[in-house]
Amino acid sequence: MGWASLTEWSDRCAYSDTAEASFYVESEYRRQGVGRKLLEAIIEEARRVKLHTLLGRIAEGSEESLHLSRSVGFVHIGTMKEVGRKFGRRLDVHLLQLMLN
Repeated sequence: MGWASLTEWSDRCAYSDTAEASFYVESEYRRQGVGRKLLEAIIEEARRVKLHTLLGRIAEGSEESLHLSRSVGFVHIGTMKEVGRKFGRRLDVHLLQLMLN
C-alpha cells in the first residue's frame, strides 16, 4: 500500500536531532487515509526518539502530498528550483519543516 521513513538529514553531529520524513502511497490506495496514518506514525516515532525537527521535500505537482503535510503541521520554508527531474522535465522541490518541540 505504501511506505514511510525517517532518514538522517546530515551525517554531521550538529544536525543529529533533525531528520527527513518521507512517505509514499500507491495510487490505488490514495484518498483512503493511508498517507495520513503513515505520516502520523513517523511523526510519532520522531517524537519518541526525541528529534527536534522534521524536514520534507515534495516535488512540484504533488499537491496531495503538500496538502497532507500541511494538514499535520508542516510549514513551507522554501523552494529549490529545478533540482529534480521526472518524465524528461525539470522540477522544483518544495521544502517543508515540522518543529516537534
